[in-house]
Amino acid sequence: MQPLDRNGNIPLVYQLAEAIREKIVQREYALGEPIPTEDQLQKYYGVSRTTVRLALAKLVNEGYIRRQQGKGTYVNPQGLVTKGRPKSLSIDMFGVKSTSQIVQSAGMKVKTEVLHFARELPSEDVAEKLGINAKDPVLHFERVRYADERPLVLEKSWIPAAQCPDLKREDVKASLYLVLFKKYHHHIAAAHQSLRAVLASELDARILGLQIGAPIMLVHGVTYLDDGRAIEAQESHFRGESMEFIIELGEHSQYARLMPDDVLGCPKSIAMKTVGSTGDTLAIGETAGGGIP
Repeated sequence: MQPLDRNGNIPLVYQLAEAIREKIVQREYALGEPIPTEDQLQKYYGVSRTTVRLALAKLVNEGYIRRQQGKGTYVNPQGLVTKGRPKSLSIDMFGVKSTSQIVQSAGMKVKTEVLHFARELPSEDVAEKLGINAKDPVLHFERVRYADERPLVLEKSWIPAAQCPDLKREDVKASLYLVLFKKYHHHIAAAHQSLRAVLASELDARILGLQIGAPIMLVHGVTYLDDGRAIEAQESHFRGESMEFIIELGEHSQYARLMPDDVLGCPKSIAMKTVGSTGDTLAIGETAGGGIP
């Protein structure tokens, strides 16, 4: 075992995720087979339960492993392709900013329009991302976020109802992360995101005030609390011309990965050009700031 470096600048979460990823790549953990439990990993590497959970969550979002409720965590038998759909770009983010912070840091006024708010059962994909059972209810809401009356992003969120049992439609008209902290004492610790440039659908165009086929940034992700639990699965559709995505890269940051050949020719997928520098974090925002919803 290569020991984790506790005196360096690389967070233990990154180091642990890289150690597990290397075992998967080298087939020490075979495709479709279970990996060690959280307890086993915690004892083996001498790290906290939170560190283990965040590292595993990172690998779930990257497509290396998958969770089965009540059964354990397994190496994804389809490699980096999940449910037949590739994840074209996978980027980490520690130090999460809300959309409200992004807009306000640009000196603009933020406004939120709630299009949908309901308590419902999650899809299989959402349940897997949140680490819950398919029969556990979630709060699903969709919002349009404005910057000085201009629609900036369509956000879709799913939150485990058990973690926010009395969250109301009125609550999500403000900053979600601020509400989670003030009302439930939830501390946001990390978010793992995948970003892809796509063409605006009819719905995107209508809500964001764009032409059908205009470029937008599609962001899928999961947000985690400081105890390692997933608190939000999200899907955000950003106006392409209003946002700048800034990525800081380091030795242990994953910049991107190629899609399978049969997907690379898809006309609805557009390559993303980014600017990177050394570092271990990622900041996302519009031309005047950085963050993520």
